[in-house]
Order: sequence, then C-alpha cells, then structure tokens
Amino acid sequence: MDFHFGHGREGFEGHFGMGRRGRHRGGWGGGFGGGRGRGDLKYEILEALLEGPRHGYDIMLTIESKRGLRPSPGSIYPALQMLEDGDFVRSSERDGKRTYEITDKGRELYATREQSEEEMPWSNPAFYATVADAMRQVHGIKDAVKQIAKSGNIELYKKAIEVLDKARRELFEILADHF
Repeated sequence: MDFHFGHGREGFEGHFGMGRRGRHRGGWGGGFGGGRGRGDLKYEILEALLEGPRHGYDIMLTIESKRGLRPSPGSIYPALQMLEDGDFVRSSERDGKRTYEITDKGRELYATREQSEEEMPWSNPAFYATVADAMRQVHGIKDAVKQIAKSGNIELYKKAIEVLDKARRELFEILADHF
C-alpha cells in the first residue's frame, strides 16, 4: 500500500523497508512493531462509511484524520472495488461523483474485525504524526547532504560524515536502551 507522504514509487512505506518488495522486512507486520496487517484498509474504509455515504477522496481524508497518513488513490480505489464486488459497499453516482455507502453485509464484516485487547501504538493517530515528523526530519537531512554534495567541498563532506556517524550511533543507542 502506498501513502501520499514519501518520494518515489515506494512512498512512505519504502523508508521503513515496507515497500512492495517485502512486507516483513520491518513493515507493518514485521520488525517495526507489528501494526496494520494485511486487509486492515478495508476495515478503515468500512469504518469511514459507517458515518455515512462518502466519495473516495472523502474516505481518504477520513482515514488520514484518524491515523495521520493519507492512503493513496492507488490503494483506496482497488479496495473499494473489492468491497463493492463482495457486496460490502455499494456505489452510486451523485453530483457527478461516485459515492460509496456501506451495506448490511459490510456492517457484519466490520463487526467481525478482531480487536486487540492491548492498546497498540499504531491505533493512536499521534503515533503516525510522530512517524511523519521523523520522516520530515530524515528528508531535511537528505536535502542538507545533497547541498553539501553539490558544494564539492571535501571539508564539508568530512564534517557531514562526522555528524551523520554520530547521529547513527546515537540512534542505535536509543534502540539498545529500549530493547
């Protein structure tokens, strides 16, 4: 699943090894702490539709408001089509837009969703906001390194390497203290 956050075809997920090539390299179901599993998007869509009929973009915004990241049209619309094919949602044309609404069968499916007894951090929108902030910082570092690279100044390179090496070591210390 792609998100409108990152750059390139891997999007946000690619930054944590969660891209198209391998879900469990540290992704939602792997070393990043578990989290959103395969098929969770359909439940997020159904949850958004419990509030009333919506068009696809509105569904994306509703999901974004709850988890802090907006799913892409490339993930929402195929999921909506799958839900419609299974009679979990139905669509109609309203004011020139395709609008979706949940069916009784969709309500039943949503009710069967397994709920974890333990509160997981990724169920909290603040978790995603923090991750998004971290990614903005990573992109800022990347942009600074690009500027240093464009300068061609070897002394700047050496200073940048020291700073990056120190940051890498400190990040691993945080991990070591946590586990």
